Amino acid sequence: MKRTILLTALTVLSSLSLLRAQNESGASTNPMSGLSLEDCIRIAKERNLNLRRQEIEQENRIISLDAARHSFLPSVNAGIGHNYSFGRSKDKTGVTVDRSSMNTNLSIGASVEVFSGTRRLHDLKQQKYNVEDGIARLQKAREDPSLQIAALYINLLFRQEMTRTAETQLALIREQRNRTAEMVRVGKWAEGKLLDINAQMAKDEQLLVQYRSEEELARLDLGQALELEHPESIAVKAPDTDVLVAERLGSLLAPEEIYRTALGLKPALHSSELQIASAREGLASARAAYFPTLSLSAGYSNGYFRDLGKEYAAINPSFSEQWKNNGSYSIGLSLNIPIFSAMQTQDRVRSSRLQIRSSELRLVEEKKALYKEIRQAYSNAVAADKAIAAAENSKAATLKAYEYARDSFEAGRLSAYEYAEAKTKYALSQVEELRAKYDFIYKAKVLDFYQGKDF
Repeated sequence: MKRTILLTALTVLSSLSLLRAQNESGASTNPMSGLSLEDCIRIAKERNLNLRRQEIEQENRIISLDAARHSFLPSVNAGIGHNYSFGRSKDKTGVTVDRSSMNTNLSIGASVEVFSGTRRLHDLKQQKYNVEDGIARLQKAREDPSLQIAALYINLLFRQEMTRTAETQLALIREQRNRTAEMVRVGKWAEGKLLDINAQMAKDEQLLVQYRSEEELARLDLGQALELEHPESIAVKAPDTDVLVAERLGSLLAPEEIYRTALGLKPALHSSELQIASAREGLASARAAYFPTLSLSAGYSNGYFRDLGKEYAAINPSFSEQWKNNGSYSIGLSLNIPIFSAMQTQDRVRSSRLQIRSSELRLVEEKKALYKEIRQAYSNAVAADKAIAAAENSKAATLKAYEYARDSFEAGRLSAYEYAEAKTKYALSQVEELRAKYDFIYKAKVLDFYQGKDF
């Protein structure tokens, strides 16, 4: 009996150990744990629906380019027909007789457009520009998620730091509460102090719950932006904020220099320039319709005829004889001169000119918007740089005030309310310092983004 119980216990313990090992292994291999900003941006690009749509559109542009190349090739067609005729028909002398027959016809022909007023050349160039434009659009689609993911990533890091700060503050107030309870128990302090510090501890617990809720919301926002099946399971890896801040403080480039760099790097601007070039080729293609077109054609045909009546069997030539004698060849040139096309060519030319003007205005607007964005990002980064110094000074001052209040409270010279107020101010200064650092890191990264640097 004892042996059976022992074996059962060992089996249960082994099963529990195996289950725990599997859980730990699953946790350690969770692909969504310990993600860096680079990892998040990579995942966002892989699952970006807009990027997938742009890839499909790019494939369609490549097909259009192939079609423009194929327009220089000749077209070749072949045909074959076999017919039966029954009943009365006229013979060669014009007499109507009962006569049934069959015939087979075969033809093959080729044609090629020799000259089309350079229309096909300009169509080919236009499609090449469209493919290059598609490449620029793909690059832009890969860039688009970067800023959004970076903002969500840094927001999650900030919320995590706020939660840790709240946990630290709660641990301090609990320690102080235990010390106060002991002083009240031995009769050195009045019970009112314990009630006050209990009230403050309850506030800190409530604040911790709020911070944890905000952290989970930030985690959910980032996970949903990455199109994760379980967005709440994402865990990010926090960088060394002090190192990141130290690397960038006082090293911001002038906005004009950043703008000059961005002009040659941003795919959106390159896309607009390519659209202008494509529109100009479209105008040249439209003008080519004023010119005549010259086509070359060649063909060959042959046929076989047979009367079906018995009386004609002796006079029907053989298939090989007819095939040898009935063949015919043709070759020719065709010149098509446009005289009046119901104003279609003129309308197309006018529309192409307007397309060029529209593309040029779009490029000017994008350059102005880019410069404005860079100026705004630079101003924000400078303000965040100054905010860090102010936050550090505030933290140092509130720390001294908190330490003085703590010593005074422990000595019985300060009320629990005054101590809690000093502690709260110190906690808020810590939060503001974290906010300033993460805000500066993000805004400095925005400037890096405009310079084409990786996150």
